[in-house]
Order: sequence, then C-alpha cells, then structure tokens
Amino acid sequence: MMPAMARPAATAIVAAFAVLFGAAAGASAHGGRGLVGGGAVASAAAADDAAMVRTRSRYFGAANVDQRTGAVRRDRVIFSWFGVANFALAIRGHVVLLDAWIPRGAFSGYVPATTDELAALRPELILIGHAHFDHAADATPLAVATGAPLAGTAEHCADLRARASGPALPPRCIELFGRDAPRGSQATPQLLRGVEVTALKHLHSGATRPDRSEPYHVPVIPLPTTTSLEHPPTPSDMIAVVGHLPDAEGGNVLYRFRVGDLSLVWHDTSGPAADYAPGLFDKLRALRSVDVQLGAIQGFNQFTNGMRDPRQYIEALAPRLFVPTHHDDWAPGVTTRAVNYRSYFYDELAKIPAERRPQVRFIADPEDYVRPDALTFPVRLEPVQLVRRCAGRGRLRVRLVGDVADVVAARFRLPGARARRDAVAPFAVTLVRRGAARARVVATVTDVDGNARTLTRSAPRCGRAAPR
Repeated sequence: MMPAMARPAATAIVAAFAVLFGAAAGASAHGGRGLVGGGAVASAAAADDAAMVRTRSRYFGAANVDQRTGAVRRDRVIFSWFGVANFALAIRGHVVLLDAWIPRGAFSGYVPATTDELAALRPELILIGHAHFDHAADATPLAVATGAPLAGTAEHCADLRARASGPALPPRCIELFGRDAPRGSQATPQLLRGVEVTALKHLHSGATRPDRSEPYHVPVIPLPTTTSLEHPPTPSDMIAVVGHLPDAEGGNVLYRFRVGDLSLVWHDTSGPAADYAPGLFDKLRALRSVDVQLGAIQGFNQFTNGMRDPRQYIEALAPRLFVPTHHDDWAPGVTTRAVNYRSYFYDELAKIPAERRPQVRFIADPEDYVRPDALTFPVRLEPVQLVRRCAGRGRLRVRLVGDVADVVAARFRLPGARARRDAVAPFAVTLVRRGAARARVVATVTDVDGNARTLTRSAPRCGRAAPR
C-alpha cells in the first residue's frame, strides 16, 4: 500500500474531487453533452466487425489496420494514449489495454475516447499497473463487456472481481503475484503469443522528506487550469467515478515487453525507492536493455522531492527513449496540463550525464490523446527460414528457424519420402530420403491467420540413400 506520508496526499485528492463534484453539481445538471466514458459499457459482441475496424483504425492508425479483418500489423508496436497512464496497445498484432480508465468526473469530454470504443477495440487482455480509480475504475465493466481477462496482483484480482454487479459474472483475472508478494518479486507469465512479458512488483508514488543527499529538488507546483470550466462534468460522469475514489491500490506492477528486436517498459507510477526499497534499483537494472520506457512523472513526491523518483527509475532502466505519462490534467485542482511539467522534468533530467541521458518524446494533453502516430515503433522480426542437416544414412533433419511465434503448423515434403506435418514448435521433423539425387525439401508454413506460404531448400544426399 501507499507509504504513510502518501496517505494525506491521497486524501487531499479525494477531498479535491469531492469539492469539485459538489460545486459542479448545479452547473452540470444538463443533458446536452454526450457522455464520454460515462454509463454502462456496451458489449463487444454488440459492436459489429465494421465498428471494430473503424475503432482500431482510429486508435492505431488506418495504415496499420487491415480494413477487411481489423488485424493490426505485427511489425509495429503502437501506443494510443487515453489519459493518465492509460494506453491502448497494439503489440505483434495483439490488442491490449494498459490500465483502464477514461478521465472524467471533474470534467467531461476532455479526453476524446469512450469506454464503448475501448470495448469495440476487442482487447484480448487488460493489464493493471495498480487499482486506484484513475487507473482501473473502468477495468471490470470493460472485462465483462469484452471477455478479456485482467492481469495483476492477487489483490487486484480480488478487488476487480468483487466489482462485478448485477447478473454479470466476475471477470477472469490472472494473478501474476500471490497475496502480499514483496516488492522486487518478478514473474514471467505467458500472456501474449510471441511477446516476452516480465512483471516486476514495485511501489507507488509517495511523499517523503526532502532528500538531502542530492542537490535541491525544486518542488513541482501544479498551476491551475480552466479544464473543468471548458469541459464541465455531467452528473452521470460524476456518479460513475465518485464511488471509485477510495479504491485500493492493491500493489504496483511494472511491465517489460520484448518483441522482436524491441524492448519496452511501462509503469503507471514511480515510487520513492531510494527511501523505502533501495534494492529495487538492482531489479530495474536487471531489466536492461530498454529501448522505450513509458513512465509516470507526476506523483505525491513532487511537492518535496520534485521529479527525483521518475529520474531514478530512468537512471536504473537506462532507456534509449523516455515517454512521460501520468502528467496530464486528470485531477483539476491537484494536477495541471502536461506542458506545465515540461521545464521541471527537463531540469531534473539534466542531472543525468549527457552520455547516459535518454531521448525524450514528450506527449501532452489534449493534443496527443488517441494519436497513434505519436507513439508508433517499428519492430524487426527474424524471418522464418527452412534449414536442414544430415542425420545419418539417408536421413534428413529439417526445421524452421527465426521468429516462429505466429506459425501454427508446417508440412514438410521430400521426393521419395512420406510427407510429415508438425504443429508444435520448434517445427522440426526427420525425413528419410530415397533416391532423387537433386531433390529439394519443401515446407508449407501456415500462420495464425490461416495464411500459407512455401519455403524450399536443396536436399543434401546425406550419404547413401536409405534402402527401400
């Protein structure tokens, strides 16, 4: 749970929201605005295939989505931001939600996304970083609507299952860590075909005493904004969120994804590890190398230690590119617009020696919401190839090499030998060659989409042919 000094800050956020809810109730008693993220989530089954294609095209870019099937290209990793540290992620063709809450309650319509759209994406998995309302308030209804399993700590799963109401069955939830697992615990679950996932339990942001071991940390003071005035909240949005304000954290999970030649890290909070868990930095360093890190830079420690904690996560992970998150105007009165964090962040980043400092892609609200081109990364997947070697008199061992995660079956043929089919990785069989001095071995490879292609290689003689 949160460090002791963090609880007053959390209480302040709840109180600030309560004031905003009360002050806005009279002004918001209108029905002219469409609900953004409010109300029940439509079942994904109710969204036809055309709606799925349209929605995926919006969130991941039309050029990356098959306009007939809705399949997202596998050689791209695409993050589409919908507030706080919440992202729709396309990775190796899988569609995943990273946290699940569209900011609303103190405003409506600021984030151009709806929970019905998130359901229409037809995600196959919802990963939870932690379960506070600004990260998981929409997780259970989305899981119920789509059938997508949730994944997080045992505490997350117990809480999110309990949130199912009415006739809805509790959603399926994958427990990555047992109850009360200590910080630094690590898991490598098999969650997504062809994607290596590592989950690391870390800690939530928390307010600590000023760190005197480093140069003075400039306090980050959120500047007031007019977001709530420009996008006044609807009663339905307020009601949908107010009940989630006290939601428990349930532990915190950082995720590292590796696909092809690309390694990415996402964490929806950055905790004061230097004060509470210094051994965590060794665990973070062990996740290197990291190409892209998406990390929270706004947190409770900004008032006493500025952006020390996010910077220390960056130093430990040593990413080539850093993308700040959790820095938009999601809690007016407590947070501010992302642009107002920019100078604080770059001043803190300057404490890292230039040769170790990552490049930065600074996304900002509202212009970078649901903007897939801002965070699209190419992936190089090793091509599937057919190799062969002699395995004794007239015997030829053939197999597929390269990135075979999308292969579901391979059929191998050699003149004069019985065709062999293999449906289990690593897709390798032994063929017995009989005669045919200049024969070629042929493999018909079928992928998860049902597409088939043919690979051929010349077949060595392997000594004398086997007897007939």
